[in-house]
Amino acid sequence: MKVGIKIKREVVFLAIMLVIALLSKAQSNLGFYHTHDQFNSSNFNPAFLTYQQKFTFSVFPLAGMSVGYNNQTIIKDMLKQFLTGTPTKEDFQVVFKSLLKRDLFYQRMEIPILIFGHNSDWGSFDFRIKEVEQIMGNFKGNFSGFLMNPAIKTLATNQRQAFPANAVYYREYSLGYGKEMIKNKLTIGFRAKFYFGKSNVFSDVQGGLEENNGHFLLKTYGPARLSAPINLVQNSDSLLSSGTMSDDFTVANYLFNSKNMGTGIDLGINYQITPQLGFSASITDLGKITWKHNISNLNFKGDYKFPLKFIDTSGAGFITKTPDFSTEKVNLNELFKITTDQTPYSTSLPTIFFTGLQYQINSGLNLGLVDRYISSKGLNQNSISLTASYKVSKKMEITSGYSIIGNSFTNMPLVILYTRNHSQSFIGTDNFLSFMFPTFSDFSGITFGTSFFLFQYSSKYKPQLEYLPYFKEKKPKSVGKKGLIYNNYPKN
Repeated sequence: MKVGIKIKREVVFLAIMLVIALLSKAQSNLGFYHTHDQFNSSNFNPAFLTYQQKFTFSVFPLAGMSVGYNNQTIIKDMLKQFLTGTPTKEDFQVVFKSLLKRDLFYQRMEIPILIFGHNSDWGSFDFRIKEVEQIMGNFKGNFSGFLMNPAIKTLATNQRQAFPANAVYYREYSLGYGKEMIKNKLTIGFRAKFYFGKSNVFSDVQGGLEENNGHFLLKTYGPARLSAPINLVQNSDSLLSSGTMSDDFTVANYLFNSKNMGTGIDLGINYQITPQLGFSASITDLGKITWKHNISNLNFKGDYKFPLKFIDTSGAGFITKTPDFSTEKVNLNELFKITTDQTPYSTSLPTIFFTGLQYQINSGLNLGLVDRYISSKGLNQNSISLTASYKVSKKMEITSGYSIIGNSFTNMPLVILYTRNHSQSFIGTDNFLSFMFPTFSDFSGITFGTSFFLFQYSSKYKPQLEYLPYFKEKKPKSVGKKGLIYNNYPKN
């Protein structure tokens, strides 16, 4: 869509980052849902805290990072354009047209800063600090398609298209608790969360076509709320004309902004129906953030008289555009007429519902089914994953299967969990096909991390022998350089 806005380099960079986020889908970890021993599993369900080690510790950058994206070719070209020179209007139009081809964009990236967990007779606790960035948006519809897609010829009058979007970046401090209520049967958990928002874009904007005395008006309505260190400039006609970074912007001020606060909770259960079959369910991110800092509310009140020369036919409640219509031949600036204010506002975080079933075939193999439903006004999304987990050894577990992630249907997860005496590492992807066939796969992502088990007990005995069930053999003693005695296996 032709906007006609001159933007400084800093804002261009922010726009590119927004485009990348809109085209991406992170949180590449559905394949790990039924790997309860994984130290980040309580992010899905706080009841899984009871599976953690007695003392668990991890810190950035090892605590678990994930990144994922789709539409790889366009992202690569956009980054190349930015690194070699400022992207052109045509570059942004290509990206925008690509966005219109998808029904829903969902991206969530979590970067844990600190994790500390402890199991005791009173229950299982953990404390977490993490950075969370999440974007949801949906720009596809008849109004945008009529203007941008040559294949869409007809537009109905008095039918509005919503342009919902919710982009948020915040720091989260949380305290989780899990407790086994019925031995080997029922476990419950909850997590209290405190949010400190850094930036937010929330859109309740709509667009539509109205008829007035034989003329057809394209109109925009509703607010787009912004909390970010950006100054927006309007011209004399109340049109959005430019944007710059705030004069007092610094990276430190942005990262440690504590003026936008919020609270939330997670709730979860884990129920063993039979010795082989287990059921789990949880609700996460049930909360909201109140935005009071760097506020810019944009109230859209645009209207543009659609040229009659581009109307081929019109009837009762619709128009059909001529074949030679294009956005290059019209000026849609009037659609971006706005009024602004700085009124604080609140936004609910997209709430995530998980439900899972796990069937233990034998001690080394289990099957899992998990459904993830994300609830947000106008931006609901559902994903489902069927996996099989196999214990290759006492230390290594591998999981693979098939997933439907939103509107992406060609996803095969592959995750590896490796647990040692004093630490645990994991690496995985919800779609390893993207690494083998990049042009075939719509989604790509990878996640990895390491945790350390503090104060682990060190046994004085060798592993128990099956044919000697009542005999424990002590590890042989070895003498160190300074006469210190160690209990270790003899070195080969």
